[in-house]
Amino acid sequence: MKNNIKNLKEWEKNYFGIISSQKRSPIYFYLKFLNSKKFEKINGDIVEAGVFKGSSLISSALILKSKKAFKNKKIWGYDTFTGFPKYSKKDDFKQFRKLYETKQISLGHFKDILKLKKYHKLLKKTNIKVDNISSSNKFDNTSVHLVKKKINFFNLSSKINLIKGDFKRTLKIKKNLPKKISAGLIDCDLFEGYEVTLKFFWPRLSINGRLFLDEYYSLKFPGPRIAVNSFLKKNKDAFLKKEGMTGDFERWSIIKMDKI
Repeated sequence: MKNNIKNLKEWEKNYFGIISSQKRSPIYFYLKFLNSKKFEKINGDIVEAGVFKGSSLISSALILKSKKAFKNKKIWGYDTFTGFPKYSKKDDFKQFRKLYETKQISLGHFKDILKLKKYHKLLKKTNIKVDNISSSNKFDNTSVHLVKKKINFFNLSSKINLIKGDFKRTLKIKKNLPKKISAGLIDCDLFEGYEVTLKFFWPRLSINGRLFLDEYYSLKFPGPRIAVNSFLKKNKDAFLKKEGMTGDFERWSIIKMDKI
């Protein structure tokens, strides 16, 4: 089945979870980068850690498909497709206080976190935990089969490689990674996911390539900021960039700089 995104109405795009690169969204800056002339000059494929139901995966693949300059680029999508793996102590909501006390998050950021904690208790009558803070809970309401249906609907099978399994296991296998990476989206919510994906993606990232960090600024998950800050201390060729704001939320990326 071949379906042209240009022929779909807005409600059809919303139904499939297609995100426009022209509209503000959590991945607005990521899609904007993929659409840029700057990105065309960077060698390598795209990686996405945390596919869930495939909205950002399909949206970015449609950009690649629309441009002749990207005919040889692919997107590699990684997910357990069964929800979160086990949690680390660094994913505990209490870690936000430590981040504030060590000046790793601002006062304004911390105040919003405390407000969310208060609202959660008021409305849900339970304390915040990793597996109840998100509207998607443990992100287990998905499957490889569901995402493949969307891929086939838009005739994108030649542009996407799906890798199912825990990152610690799948990323150790050489064939599960592209030789070079030009850009990536890390959207896996937890400390371990960020720590592992940064470890394997960074050596393959081209100079001027970017890894976009969906949860570096988060009111729910402290683990990603802890993992990223630790990574930055060890990698002097990594430059943390504030891309801008989408609504009330900051969006960040890491750019690979030339060591010279």
